[in-house]
Amino acid sequence: MIEGVIMKIIEVIKKIEQDSNCRLVKRTTDFTNESAPPEDLNYFFSHYDSLQMFSDKPYGIKIVSSNEFIPTSKRLYLEDDVIWEELEGDISNEWYLIAESEQINQYISIDLSASHLGYCYDSFLETHATPGDSQIIAKSFLEHLYASKGENWFWLADNFESYGDAYEGR
Repeated sequence: MIEGVIMKIIEVIKKIEQDSNCRLVKRTTDFTNESAPPEDLNYFFSHYDSLQMFSDKPYGIKIVSSNEFIPTSKRLYLEDDVIWEELEGDISNEWYLIAESEQINQYISIDLSASHLGYCYDSFLETHATPGDSQIIAKSFLEHLYASKGENWFWLADNFESYGDAYEGR
């Protein structure tokens, strides 16, 4: 299974490298991280630092660099924000920022918990870590984003088959 995941990310990255609308930044230093990222993300950060996709399109997005790979809530909320009381012990504490389109407050989180490792969530600023509004948008961080070509948020398309909400069944 792991080999299949690595082969899939390599296949997508090869397409991205050929696309003039994407800017893939190769890694020049060793990647180290205290967390245990999913295999595809570990491969990406071991070889690349960041990726800007379709910045000239309405839904362009950036895969963050490894030094920006922090818990999403720490990126979205000030340290003294009252929200931290609500988030104490919340499942979202294991969600890390993987992609952002900061101009429109759109963020994507990736889950590093053992039970949902690699699941990606819509972390729009207004709905991040909100039960019922935390849609699972992918189970791999890159494939769907590239396929949308910056033309839409793929998880908002009429034909998107939802994986459910991050809070269901927990």
